[in-house]
Amino acid sequence: MILDDLTVDPAGFQAGTGWAIKPQGACKGDVCVPLPSSVRRPDGRLDVTGLAERLGMGLVADEAHGVWALGPESAVTGRALTTAEAPPLELPRLDGTPFRLDSLRGQKVVLVAWASWCGCREDLRLWTALREQLHPRGLEVVTVALDTGGPDAARPWIEKAGGSHPALIDARHELGAKFGVVNVPNGLWIDEDGVIVRPAEPAWIEDPHASSETAARSLDELPADHRDVRAEIGKMAIDPAVYPAMIRDWVANGRASRYALEPHEVLDRARPRDGAVSRAAARFELGEYVHRAGDHPAAVAHWREAHRLQPDNWTYKRQAWNLEEPESVRTIDAYGTGWLDDVRALGAENYYPEIQP
Repeated sequence: MILDDLTVDPAGFQAGTGWAIKPQGACKGDVCVPLPSSVRRPDGRLDVTGLAERLGMGLVADEAHGVWALGPESAVTGRALTTAEAPPLELPRLDGTPFRLDSLRGQKVVLVAWASWCGCREDLRLWTALREQLHPRGLEVVTVALDTGGPDAARPWIEKAGGSHPALIDARHELGAKFGVVNVPNGLWIDEDGVIVRPAEPAWIEDPHASSETAARSLDELPADHRDVRAEIGKMAIDPAVYPAMIRDWVANGRASRYALEPHEVLDRARPRDGAVSRAAARFELGEYVHRAGDHPAAVAHWREAHRLQPDNWTYKRQAWNLEEPESVRTIDAYGTGWLDDVRALGAENYYPEIQP
């Protein structure tokens, strides 16, 4: 949440963070956190510093631009999710028309995170096909492009895939702060009542060796860096048959599906979030804000700090790298690292966690 003042009205705070201010405290879903009296000002506004401290929200200033960024809560559950109730999400379609996630109540929803800078952009056609097969049985697929470049970056891939499902643009990477998405492709499931039944996890629908535009070419035909990428991908824990089969089982069996989790299991599986991760989110949002304002060097400084604070957030890294050198997997001078550097340091087998049934 970007702020130009360290006080905020309750409605603005709720719109930006999902936390409603009630007599009993700050509330999200059925979780309420008591607030010290000093947070509520006589003029009806709220003290942001006090809220940040109470909820464990990273608060980071950019003095040169006169703004602050407030990250998501970390002091309630210590997880990316505070409740299994899906947070409010409103994002634009390609034409700018806003779409609210809660408009799909009454349907099962698979939310799929992808990006124009990921080879998973080629998978959109398969998500379109899966949606057409299962939509008559109550499933909606919502694809979300995590792209600071906005609709211009995502448009070619969305139009190529076609389909009538909601295809949304997340230029501010809200899926990270709200759902804990740190890599793509990722998916999460929301049931008919708006409750998350599977949190963010890898969501492959096709073998990445087969989905890229270079897949049909032999290794000898590829540039050296593409050969290196193919080699690293080959070490990753990816089985493209698993996730679609899980979705089909959920559509067929609903709550009885072995893959539909109880709320406490959803929270247990949600990614850990501490103060550093919340500050990383604030830094990344500040970077996006000043980048859009035309100060790209300042954005790089914020993004470098976001990478340091949350080194396992690949959406932060890959987005920033791509803005410097699109499609490059080599070391990016502005950051002193790159995709191949960091994947090799981590171990490619650890890049995507294995899906737990």
